[in-house]
Amino acid sequence: MRLPLDLIAVLLAGYVAYDLRTSGIIQNRLPLFYQFDFVEYRTLVLIYAILVLIVASFSGLYRMKITRGVVAEFTKVFNAVSTATLIVILYYFFASRDIFSSRFVIISLWLISIIFIIGGRIFVRVIQTLSLQYLGIGLRRVAIIGNGRVSEGLQHTFNINPGLGYKVILTQKKFNEKQLVDLIKIRQLDDLILADSTLDQDQQMYINDFCDEHKIEFQYHPQLFDTYDKVDIRTFAGTILFRVKRTTLEGWGSIQKRIFDIIFASVFILIFSPLYILVAIAIKVESKGPVFYKSMRVGAKNTTFPVYKYRSMYTELCTDESNPESIALEQKLLAEKGIKTGPVNKIKDDPRVTKVGAFLRKTSIDEFPQFFNVLRGEMSVSGPRPHQPREVAKYEKHHKKVLTLKPGITGMAQVNGRSDLTFEEEVLYDTFYIENWSLLLDLIIIAKTPWAVLAPRKAD
Repeated sequence: MRLPLDLIAVLLAGYVAYDLRTSGIIQNRLPLFYQFDFVEYRTLVLIYAILVLIVASFSGLYRMKITRGVVAEFTKVFNAVSTATLIVILYYFFASRDIFSSRFVIISLWLISIIFIIGGRIFVRVIQTLSLQYLGIGLRRVAIIGNGRVSEGLQHTFNINPGLGYKVILTQKKFNEKQLVDLIKIRQLDDLILADSTLDQDQQMYINDFCDEHKIEFQYHPQLFDTYDKVDIRTFAGTILFRVKRTTLEGWGSIQKRIFDIIFASVFILIFSPLYILVAIAIKVESKGPVFYKSMRVGAKNTTFPVYKYRSMYTELCTDESNPESIALEQKLLAEKGIKTGPVNKIKDDPRVTKVGAFLRKTSIDEFPQFFNVLRGEMSVSGPRPHQPREVAKYEKHHKKVLTLKPGITGMAQVNGRSDLTFEEEVLYDTFYIENWSLLLDLIIIAKTPWAVLAPRKAD
């Protein structure tokens, strides 16, 4: 459905752009001083539409059996239409400058094409979801072989997300050829997933050959380094070595992120400077003591640095590493009112918090001073949350993955549950961010942050 819908979308966009340019509303502001040849324009739109389809095809927008996130697909649509538009502009720039007498039409055609194509893609996704859930069209019947966390996780995911298009009809702890053949005979099996990476190579190849013989799709869960795609290939003394890249944030990526952090933090502080002053006054009016609270945190590569917050507790009750009594009080409150497990805990209805502090915490305004940490290069706008050294000391090995990057004011965990998440869930979200960082992902996280802050939380 995608290809014909995209063609219709671009042709319709061409008609709308022309109609808009020749309408009375636009002509009152931008009058036409030349003859707008509709026949020539119609030819241009047709060529443009074909060009969009070609670029979209090379971008992978018409691949079958591919799962792509909504944002990733819309980004590809934007890039494809923009590339086609640029080609048309360059052609007319060198061949005929007349087209620029109606730049409004070109811009309108570009923008409306994007909107219409994305609208068509949303329509297709809705049709796909409804067809899967109610008609079973496109549903893949799958057998999972394996026993353990991976197998259980796949079953759970497929069961609660029917829109993925998979229905588990059989699970086997060990490979049972007869059961599978029986299902294949009645055409009830489309895919086989091998979720047991402990099988030896001969057994795995036998299962692969079995799927090849019976013409069913074969998918498998690899061992740690089997198909690792984030690697650099190097050669030393005639030997090939694969270097595992811990994050996509290397080289130019780190430079882009740092430039973005500086610009965003500077603009944020400038815009909200009146609020910074009002909060400081409110804190001083309610209770005696400093406006800011400083606490040591662990950053990238186990470095420590002081993180700044607005003081949200009574001064004499603030946690201070140099004050054993404050630490003892915190441990007592954690034992009585702690609501999370793992290295990082949280106290519900903390009695040490002031009224102003409670509001600052609920709205996350208490973290606004951390934008100065960003300017100092100790933190990033987006990243894993910074934790105290005594909390990091309780990390298990896989938890230390979050120390790969600079900690952030917001992050994947913050926009996907915040304090409602367990520590293990936080680590999973942060690990995904570390391994899949992009500037676009940072922008998405920042855009979602206000909604995440305002959303009600179980932990409140």
